[in-house]
Amino acid sequence: MSGWGRKDDKTSTGTIALSAAGAVTGTGTAFTTEAAVGDILTANSIDFRITAIASNTACTVVDADTPGATITAISAGENFTLSEKPSYMIKANSGSRVTSEKVYGVDQTEMGVTNGPAHAGWVAVHTIGSGGSARKQYETLVALSSAAAGTMGDAEDTEFADS
Repeated sequence: MSGWGRKDDKTSTGTIALSAAGAVTGTGTAFTTEAAVGDILTANSIDFRITAIASNTACTVVDADTPGATITAISAGENFTLSEKPSYMIKANSGSRVTSEKVYGVDQTEMGVTNGPAHAGWVAVHTIGSGGSARKQYETLVALSSAAAGTMGDAEDTEFADS
C-alpha cells in the first residue's frame, strides 16, 4: 500500500534546497530510487509534485496545490518527506472533507488499542462539533485485512497509539 496518509513517508533520505524555479538540489538524497515522477515532496509544510528526476540529487517540482504558482525558495538543509498521495488528497484540490492531513495509516495493533476505526487500513478522522461537545468520527477509506505496522507508518501514534 502506498504511503499517503498524514505523517506517512516513503523513504526520503538527505536534505534539500529549492529554487523559486522549482529546481530541487539534494544533499545525500536518492531521488532516482526513492521517488518517482508524480510523487509529492513536502518541505516546509508545502506540497510539491515532482515533475522530473534528473539524478539522485536533482529533481524538478511544481506547487501541488496550484501548478504554475510562484514557489518560495527554501534554503539548503531543509528536511523533506515523499508520499504517493493522489491529487484529490491535496488540501487545496479536495472538494470533500477528506484531505491527507486527516488520513492515517492504522495497523492491526493500533486498531485494537484505539476505540475508533473498525478496520485497519487508511482511516480518515473527522472532528464533529467543538469544545466539550466535540467528538471524533472515523471513516475507513481503504480496509486492509493484514495491515502491519511496517506498512502503515508509525509516526501518527499521537492519534492511534500502539498500546
